[in-house]
Amino acid sequence: MRILLIGEICLDFTSPPLLQSFLSTFSYRSTFNERLIAAVTPNKQAVEILEKNREINFNSNHDLVHIVFGTSAAPNAYRVADGFREKGKTVVLSGNHPSALPEEARQHADAVVVGDILTVWPRVVMDAEKNKLQPFYKSFSFKNKPVLPSAKNIVFFSKKEKRVRFVNAVEATRGCPDKCVFCQYSNIPGGSTFYTRPVEDVLEEISLTKEKLLYFKDLSMTINPVYTKKLFKGLKELNKRFICHGNVNVLARDEELVRLAYEAGCIEWTIGFETFSQTTLNSVHKNSNKVEEYKLVVDRLHKYDMSVVGTFIFGFDNDTPDVFEKTLMNIEKLGLDGAIFAVLTPYPGTPLFKKLNEEGRILTRDWSKYNRKDVVFEPKNMTKEELENGLSFVTDEFNSLGKVVYRILKGFKLGFYPAFAVLAGNLGSIRVGRRKN
Repeated sequence: MRILLIGEICLDFTSPPLLQSFLSTFSYRSTFNERLIAAVTPNKQAVEILEKNREINFNSNHDLVHIVFGTSAAPNAYRVADGFREKGKTVVLSGNHPSALPEEARQHADAVVVGDILTVWPRVVMDAEKNKLQPFYKSFSFKNKPVLPSAKNIVFFSKKEKRVRFVNAVEATRGCPDKCVFCQYSNIPGGSTFYTRPVEDVLEEISLTKEKLLYFKDLSMTINPVYTKKLFKGLKELNKRFICHGNVNVLARDEELVRLAYEAGCIEWTIGFETFSQTTLNSVHKNSNKVEEYKLVVDRLHKYDMSVVGTFIFGFDNDTPDVFEKTLMNIEKLGLDGAIFAVLTPYPGTPLFKKLNEEGRILTRDWSKYNRKDVVFEPKNMTKEELENGLSFVTDEFNSLGKVVYRILKGFKLGFYPAFAVLAGNLGSIRVGRRKN
């Protein structure tokens, strides 16, 4: 049986082909989830992974097509799924959105996986091979399993996929127990359960990667500091450079972990600061954040020559029209090397969506607009237009030419690799933060 794996990054049909190729070259996201799925696919199956810069061929000779996607990609994913089914292909859907709305996804698929597909994918493949596919599969716990899957031994069946890539991705842990009210991943079945791979397995996978620069896709490398410290100690011997995510509380209070990260080759941390309002942080269950620790975190990471990118969200119920100016002022005081801005997005399956829906504040169910740039709900203390314009204002101000150049030049004080990360982060924040009118 021939299997085609399609990831969400392949469902963006708006970027020009040349730009797609360029971004794929530097992208750590291109096929990471698909590589993990391929890793747990029974060996006798021929697996092909669709890269971003390849056209989708509905007349391909694949028997089974799997598509994984989040909410904003749902309309395109459904169109692709329908196209394959019209050609007689068996289609399986998974990801955050199908997990949140499985009945909706089932209208466009032969089977839907709810939760983490890695635990049930072998069964899905075997059932499909026997023509006994079930309409729904629910993931089960990784507990008592020896390892989380590794992507180190994947055989790519398509020679067309071989190309230069400067950044690779790895995953040491999975899940997040915090369950912030706006986070879709941690609120889908199994998403809040935290798992770790054996450190030795992670180090072996990293040692086999050719790329010098790595990106840890883990939601946070600070959930289990004891595990992370052991991993960082082993990474020190591999002479790699990497970027990862972390939480304010641990990075502010555990200088040993910060030092070990630097010694292991970390060049940048991405941190979800979200807002400078402690009241708001408490209301959305962002328990890892204390505003008074923000400056300490940034200064400490800079002390160890690591750059810091912060993510910020606008549109919380406590936000008023002056939140945009205040946020820019506070970011400048922190001395961040990059920032990514978004509007609050009530993804299906989250407590936030449930609350706003019950209050009659959801404005649209056009899932393509659930992209963290378009406003899809009625804000409490400002108008929809004020929120949209505020996001554009913050993005434009923060990414003005003079400020971008200043941050890049400042980044060189941290070293070549952090400066490279600062450059990429600032360019990326422009793409992520800007709305399409």
